[in-house]
Amino acid sequence: MLKNSYYNPKIIGSLIKLGAPVVAGNVGLVLMGLADNAMVGSLGYVPLAAAGISNTVFFIATIFGIGVLMVFSASIAAEQTKKKAETESIINASLFINILVSVFTFIVLLLIVHYFSIFKQTSAIEAEAIPYLKIVTWSSIPMFLYLSFKSVADGHNLTRAAMIATLLALILNVFLNWILIFGNLGFNKYGLLGAGYATLISRSFMAIFLMLYCIYHKKIVFYWRTFKVKIQKVHVKRLLAVGIPSGGQFFFEISAFAGAAIISGWIGEKELAAHTVAIQLAALTYMFASGISIAGMIKVGETWEQKKYQKTLDIGRNTTLLIAAFMFIAAILFVVFRYKLVGYFTDDLTVIEIAANLMIIAAFFQFFDGLQAGSLGLLRGMNDTKIPSYITLFAYWILALPLAYLLGMHTSLKMTGVWFGLTLALVVASLFLYHRFLKLSKRKIPH
Repeated sequence: MLKNSYYNPKIIGSLIKLGAPVVAGNVGLVLMGLADNAMVGSLGYVPLAAAGISNTVFFIATIFGIGVLMVFSASIAAEQTKKKAETESIINASLFINILVSVFTFIVLLLIVHYFSIFKQTSAIEAEAIPYLKIVTWSSIPMFLYLSFKSVADGHNLTRAAMIATLLALILNVFLNWILIFGNLGFNKYGLLGAGYATLISRSFMAIFLMLYCIYHKKIVFYWRTFKVKIQKVHVKRLLAVGIPSGGQFFFEISAFAGAAIISGWIGEKELAAHTVAIQLAALTYMFASGISIAGMIKVGETWEQKKYQKTLDIGRNTTLLIAAFMFIAAILFVVFRYKLVGYFTDDLTVIEIAANLMIIAAFFQFFDGLQAGSLGLLRGMNDTKIPSYITLFAYWILALPLAYLLGMHTSLKMTGVWFGLTLALVVASLFLYHRFLKLSKRKIPH
């Protein structure tokens, strides 16, 4: 019997309990980027813009693989109700896929570094961006290793492990930035390159920490511990069947935002610097939505596998409510404190003014960004990734990018126009994705 359960304190509490460590870990990752930008920004707006475009193209190359691995935690969680051997096989298959993804992504990044000129940035930005990107490229290997073991830990409801790894790495990253960017404690002053070295070391620390945690935790058992690796093709195919469309979803969205950064660089160096600041602040609040989305994905993965369809619907509605409430509060803070927030990253008055105006748009669009992130997570928990990938393709590539280019490059709106294009995509994606979740979950419930 279909019931209306839009607010359930018990479900909300379980989502917060499971998702809070994920949120903290995600926030830690974004704070690394914010710390990098704040410290690099003190060197000038050109290094800030160079770091922004470099990290943008880095995530263009890595986001597909991130999306592929992201969905594995739900598959691992779903196996917890079955035999231990099935869980072990799924974990081993996910680690095997991680190796393939890491090698492929690393090659793509090397090609991007070599052909960086295709992004047509100014010569000043390009001169600083390429050496920095060369260093950050090497950090992709430990980053994927970290994400792979994060899926293993999250799939066992051990979400605090990634949080601890990330927060420790954040402290390490800030300390290394202070040493290597500015030449403290007798080290050479590396400037922007110092931020690259700090990122590489910090991501390596995260990977080693979480790998050792998973290997030695008694709840997590898999053959890699004793090097008796058994990989079943059926599980590799199963994970790729949901992982590849999930990777497509991430790629379509992030590449649209990356495209917006590239367009911003075409408009001007200060515009790119402003975009870098505003998008990093928006990413900070998005991490809450992403963390709760992962919690919802794990919970839905368990109930969907157990055919508890009413519970699945209730989890989805409460996940959406929780995300919407937080994003509403964040939107108010964005508008009220926009000048103070962007002022932490640069002293350039033009950059501050542009970024502050973008924060008003961010207040509106991040509400829908949170809703689409939550809906995507819920659908991944239901192993529904193919149709959502078509929705994201339409929203971000058919709508967002052409409109962002048209309004940004051929109207007086410029950066405002670029962000209008992104906002439209988020509104469309969030409405269609949430509708699909409701449709699939209600279909299984007797009326």
